[in-house]
This record gives sequence, structure tokens and C-alpha cells, in this order.
Amino acid sequence: MNQIDFVELLNHSQLASHTEIAVYGTDSSSQFGQIWRPAGDGPYPAVMFLHGGCWSSAFDLRHARGFCQALAECGFLVWLPEYRRVGESGGGWPGTFFDVNEAARWFWATWGSQIDPDRCFLAGHSAGAHLALWLNDRQLGLASSVRDAAKPWRRVLALAPITDLERYSRGQASCQLMASALLASAESVRPDLLSPRPDQMVAGVTVFYSRLDAIVPPEQCLVFAAASGCELIEMPEAGHFDFVHSETTAGRAVINFLKGLSDGS
Repeated sequence: MNQIDFVELLNHSQLASHTEIAVYGTDSSSQFGQIWRPAGDGPYPAVMFLHGGCWSSAFDLRHARGFCQALAECGFLVWLPEYRRVGESGGGWPGTFFDVNEAARWFWATWGSQIDPDRCFLAGHSAGAHLALWLNDRQLGLASSVRDAAKPWRRVLALAPITDLERYSRGQASCQLMASALLASAESVRPDLLSPRPDQMVAGVTVFYSRLDAIVPPEQCLVFAAASGCELIEMPEAGHFDFVHSETTAGRAVINFLKGLSDGS
């Protein structure tokens, strides 16, 4: 199965059932998330997953639930946080960035004793991959404080990531217009500080991408990989949403990649 659309992805996630709902902040009703706790006793391999959706309040975490459940079925403790997005109160800069930062802090503070520190991963898709890479920046996100606490992510997986907001926002597609809105929300901040810096990654990064991606041009991945020296994996037949659907070729490849990291292979 390849080249699915967003409706197919959303339908795939409708029946996914999480273990519990958690609240990580008090500033917004969007500061919550869903936890999948695998069978058995911890410590568990763990994944914090940041969903995509163009940083827009039109898209929430529901479309990523099926993928997160598939990871839990493979033995991962999974944390899928919601966050404030452009179009809702507090969304954009700094709220969106603050929220993913706080969601990560909450995950470590609440579940740290149940997480295997050698098998903890940060992953994100599309706009969520942009935020995951931003969190992994040595100075911009949470990476330095997590590293100082001796709890680094073992690896960051960026699935079809948007890596350069300024360049991406020059287009006129709907997601590119949302990138413009995100940048506009940070008028007093240097625009480059809203994008991850490829030479400042703390944990090792693996980027999955496709040249057939109609939403994120492959140059967003190729240029970042060349500048950072990160691992780059091409899925030649994948569409943009395939990476987070557990029954597509690309989705299975991502899950198997994480399983391989967790198993030490």
C-alpha cells in the first residue's frame, strides 16, 4: 500500500485506543496528550511522537493515533502530545514551541523511571518532525537540558520533515501558507531561530523522505541531511502520509527501523 491520502490515514486511526489521557499544562485545553503503555513491566523502550498537520488548529492528534498504537503493540511506551497550533489562542510563537518543550519535560518527569534510557526516541512527522528537530537543537529546544540530566534521546526520527521555514513559506500551497502564518506570529524573533539548525543536533538524526512527496519538497530533507551529516533514508514510492500509516510500505519501514534500534540491531 502506497500513496494514501489524509482521509485514509484518519480513518485508519479512528479505532485506535490509548491507555490513558494526561494533562501536561494549565494554559490551554490543548496541553494534553495520550499515552499507550505496552504489556508487561517496565522499563520500556519509549517514543514521544509529535504529529503533523501544518502547525494548524484544523488538524489535531487524531490522525496519528493508529501509528502510535502500532508502536505500542511492538512494545514501546508511546506519548502523543497535543500542542497549541496556529488558529487557536496561544498558538504559533511561542506557544507551539513552548508546548512541545513542556510535553517532553512532562514525559521525562512523569515516566522517566519507566523508560529505558538506552531505548528512548523522539519522532515526528511533517510539521511535527520540524518541531522534533527544533527540540533536538543544542540551544533552541529541550535537548541541552535533557542531555544535562543524562537522559538524551537515543535518536530522533524525522519523517518528511519541514526543516527550513523561511524557504518553505515561499510557496503558495496550504501548508506553506501556514508556515508563513507561523513565522508571522514571531515578528520580534529572528526567523531562522524557528527552524532547527543542522549543525546543532544533539542526538543522532534519521530522516525518512520521498521524492514523490507532494507536501514537503525533498529538498527540505536533502539540504538538511547534507548540512547535518544525518542518516537519510529514501522511500521511493511513498506519499506524504504513508510514513505514519502502519500498513504502508513506508510506515512498516519506520516501525521496523525503531524496532531495530530498540533491539540493538
